[in-house]
Amino acid sequence: MARNLHPKSLILASVAATPLMIWSAGAGALDSIEALGKNIFFDEKLSIPANKQGCASCHDPTRGWILPDSRINATTVVAPGAKPHALGSIKPPPNAYASFSPPFRPGNFGPFVPPWEGGNFWDGRAEGCGARLGASCPTTPEGAVSETIRLSDLPSGVQAAYGKYLGPTADQALNPFPNDVEQNIREKNVCQQVKTAKYKDLYRQAYGGNIDCSPNPKNNPAYRTSFKLLAVALAAWQASSDVNSFSSKRDKALAADPERKFPLVGFSVQENLGHDLFYGITSTLNPTGKRANCNVCHNGVPQGQPADPTGEAAKQLYTDNRFHNIGVPFNREIPGVAKGIKVGLRAHVESVPPGSFRTSTLRNVTKGLNGGFVKAYTHNGWFKSLASLVHFYNTRDVLPRCKEDLGITDATEKEALQKNCWPAPEFDNPAVGVVGDLGLTDAQEAAIVAYIKTLADEHTPSKP
Repeated sequence: MARNLHPKSLILASVAATPLMIWSAGAGALDSIEALGKNIFFDEKLSIPANKQGCASCHDPTRGWILPDSRINATTVVAPGAKPHALGSIKPPPNAYASFSPPFRPGNFGPFVPPWEGGNFWDGRAEGCGARLGASCPTTPEGAVSETIRLSDLPSGVQAAYGKYLGPTADQALNPFPNDVEQNIREKNVCQQVKTAKYKDLYRQAYGGNIDCSPNPKNNPAYRTSFKLLAVALAAWQASSDVNSFSSKRDKALAADPERKFPLVGFSVQENLGHDLFYGITSTLNPTGKRANCNVCHNGVPQGQPADPTGEAAKQLYTDNRFHNIGVPFNREIPGVAKGIKVGLRAHVESVPPGSFRTSTLRNVTKGLNGGFVKAYTHNGWFKSLASLVHFYNTRDVLPRCKEDLGITDATEKEALQKNCWPAPEFDNPAVGVVGDLGLTDAQEAAIVAYIKTLADEHTPSKP
């Protein structure tokens, strides 16, 4: 039976386009460890050469926590490093809401889904297993894996308070600083820079003492322990409401709705239809129960909360934190990266097929799209608009292949759209049934895009 619009539907048309005037977007005051992490995140002096790159250089809050360079997003995709001519090899993923990803772990998630979930990075290699008492690290010694931070790395006096920050986000934070194509700065140099930074007192307030950058003892230098504590501070801020603010139009409209259920009074008819298509809900707007299957991958809630099949949970994350191969084409515009090189989860777990990448949240994917700013979507940035990505999900297996006899080799998004074709997937055996031939109309595609646009947070952290 279709879910009726209820008497509140009588006022939908009159209020749907009216800005909501409830709860001011923002975050509460930060404590010392969160404030320390925030200062580190924005500090471009933590690179060599100095003043060249900080965490925010690739994860800009004003642009939805991604690379804030429209020209690069529209072409080569990958971020430049601090060192001259250094380039990454994959699109920087967004980092907001990443703190909800569980430690990397096995599971049985059905056909076409590798039996792993969690971690950070596109391949999950920041496992976060230090957050599990008694866990052995690494979980999968087959491929790349990040160093982990354990409870024993924390001063005893703060273990009870800060142990909650250990996990994939803390482990991920260990990696960009020493990476020679990112911030290009050694652990000891990071420690020494923070020791003299304007925010150095925050370290003392958070950890109860001044930062120690000594090279002793040789088997476990003090500067290495201090470096780990800085990573924990980064994780603390990234777990705060300053980053994960749940302040989007969707969040506000849901909280203000009389029933806290869809269709929302604060949404347009198109946005409400987009939600019903996203989750495959039978309703007055979607009487046949048409499914876009978006929720198969982009649906999840924090650990310990009830499942959310209808997308009405207050803290819906819009990711399952699992790994999927959706058939993304090869991006020939990324310099120095040949076809088949970036294999996703396979780089971490060699026993799985190549081509599965961790699902990013849909929160903030349209944040900062003003003034013609271009974003790049999916792990390799092949897609340059949300509309084309939704069209791909809908028609991947319907439109013809972009082939050489059409004068195209490894077509770009622009070339594919001009020829009304899609390139072959970079990796074989992408998921079928879930995407590729959904039978959506142009209006239904547009409704899904409209709904996803409501997931952009209104709160933007200010620079410290």
